[in-house]
Amino acid sequence: MEFIILLIIVVAVLVLPLKMAAAMMGARNTGAFYCLFALLLAVIIQRVVGSMIPGVSEELGFLLSIPLAAVAYMLVLGTGFLKGILIALVQGLITVGAFLLLGSALAAI
Repeated sequence: MEFIILLIIVVAVLVLPLKMAAAMMGARNTGAFYCLFALLLAVIIQRVVGSMIPGVSEELGFLLSIPLAAVAYMLVLGTGFLKGILIALVQGLITVGAFLLLGSALAAI
């Protein structure tokens, strides 16, 4: 039972920032399952491209992950490439902000 609760929390923490960012940027498909599929597709694309390019530094990998995620968001969420890049950036900012708020709230307890 604890595993199912943990899985729901992890999926919610990953999907909700993407869903919020997609809605803010005006994507056509903003449902939870569309966002989950877009995240899974982005991870698959990043793994495939990452395995093709050996010896990628951490900074270059981060710079490559944004346009690769934008391609996945463009295909699944029904938006353009530039909006996909904006969605990826806004999603990252929302995720970092949520983790900072959650971490500070847990540290205060």
